[in-house]
Amino acid sequence: MSSIKPRVQPDDLDLAFYQATAEAGQLCLQHCEDCGQWTHPARYYCPACSSENFAFRPISGAAEVHSFTVSHFSVESAWKDRVPYVTIVAETEEGPRLVARTELAPDAVAIGQRIRLKAEVIDPEFSYVWAERAA
Repeated sequence: MSSIKPRVQPDDLDLAFYQATAEAGQLCLQHCEDCGQWTHPARYYCPACSSENFAFRPISGAAEVHSFTVSHFSVESAWKDRVPYVTIVAETEEGPRLVARTELAPDAVAIGQRIRLKAEVIDPEFSYVWAERAA
């Protein structure tokens, strides 16, 4: 899962998401401390109760493939040697969905498949989310 791919430069709540993930050494999502709602992408107010009382907490990593796409072409030079590659929309056990990369072959991914999400911390301000086959 080693990455030398280009990365974005997040700011604000996206930056807080990446910093929490780097600090914990595992994938974190925004959690409402008042009602318990998990949220991604992060928001200033809880979508369930409108609270501003939130923290970024580690998640279990358990997820399911909600959808996926297979890319057969890339204009980004860092990804050209990896085509075809799969990008997954994963629904976490906690509820929110997020986009993950995977090294699974396209024919090894199916909607509804159980997967495990892991963070690859690139630096304190950015991480890739990877999906692998659940144990």
